[in-house]
Amino acid sequence: MPEFVKLTCPHCSLSRDIPKEAIPSGARQATCPRCRQAFPLRGEGAPLSHSGGSDPAQTETLRFSFNGTARDYFGIWIVNTMLKIVTVGFYTAWAKVRRRRFFYGSTILNGEPFDYLADPMVLFKGWLIAAAAFVLYGISTKVSPALSMAIGLIVFIVFPWLVVRSRVFNSANSSYRNIRFGFRRNYRQAYEVFAWLGILSILSFGLVIPYMIFRQKKFLVENSTYGATPFTFSASAKEFYLVAARVALCFAVIFGLIFLLVGVQGAAAFAAPKGGGALKGLALVPILAFPLVYFLLVVYAQTEMANLVWNSTRLGGHRFRSTLRTGDMALLFVTNALAIIFSLGLLMPWATVRLARYRFAHLQLLSTGGLDDLHAWGDGPGGGAAGEEISDLFDMPVEIAL
Repeated sequence: MPEFVKLTCPHCSLSRDIPKEAIPSGARQATCPRCRQAFPLRGEGAPLSHSGGSDPAQTETLRFSFNGTARDYFGIWIVNTMLKIVTVGFYTAWAKVRRRRFFYGSTILNGEPFDYLADPMVLFKGWLIAAAAFVLYGISTKVSPALSMAIGLIVFIVFPWLVVRSRVFNSANSSYRNIRFGFRRNYRQAYEVFAWLGILSILSFGLVIPYMIFRQKKFLVENSTYGATPFTFSASAKEFYLVAARVALCFAVIFGLIFLLVGVQGAAAFAAPKGGGALKGLALVPILAFPLVYFLLVVYAQTEMANLVWNSTRLGGHRFRSTLRTGDMALLFVTNALAIIFSLGLLMPWATVRLARYRFAHLQLLSTGGLDDLHAWGDGPGGGAAGEEISDLFDMPVEIAL
């Protein structure tokens, strides 16, 4: 009887049993008949990814870690800061490369570090273009409001292009185990998720925002590759709306209680004028609690979203697991902010390293059969640095984390 192998498309999960002899010798990828997407093979026709889960006995947990120290990063940070001041910003490209090489090299997966390979001179050329655009925008705001609005509109129009160019450049200059990452240039989809959905979110009074975030995360993940292996994203828009609904419900309940308490205390103070001063003082308590509650809800939303994105991301047959906790993240943000404030900014490297160490300590890669099945061939380096540098100067979130 012929021997069959199961091929599963990581894009649409279509699964077929194919006779082993029907797979050409040396074949490295297959094309899904349903979605027409290509996906790599491994071994002798066995698929790189599987649907329906893997055998727990064959799943290996590969842990991320961050071994950089605050002392080492402080030396890089203080030199970068001083040289950027002395050179009026011209050292920015070299500072960025030094910082990223430290964080990439300090990030460890299964005992091996990542690497950042960008040439500072390439980034510097992009920075010059970005600086010229920024100066032009600054002058236009003083000369003509209409001109500044026109430039702002142009920046909005090119923003999706900047997203793609930035991801292409950074991915092509990032590597792990001498295999580079990549990002596909899907400009049409970039304009759909970053421009059109952004406008639609405003017109819908925010109701489309969870769907927009879902599409943006899906776009960034599914256009990314590690060598020849594409990342896939299994989350649904419903899951993003559930996170948004929980945040909105908590917001409504908590602030409803706060305003109810304020109303009750106000009525009691009006009914008892002699003790009204004390009651009015108590009324300030829920009002002062507003920033704290808002902060906790924002941290909760960010933490839940980060866990959802990572836990829905797969690399071939391997999947990520993130276990960030809202309480831990809130405590980190508060203590880091206090440390930075009371040290006049000198403890910023310590706070940055501390946050990175926590994030990577709660991130794992659940591997099926190790990482040797990931192929190194791909598109190779590409992209330019102008997109990223323009986004940095205009303070736009081009480099969106997963």
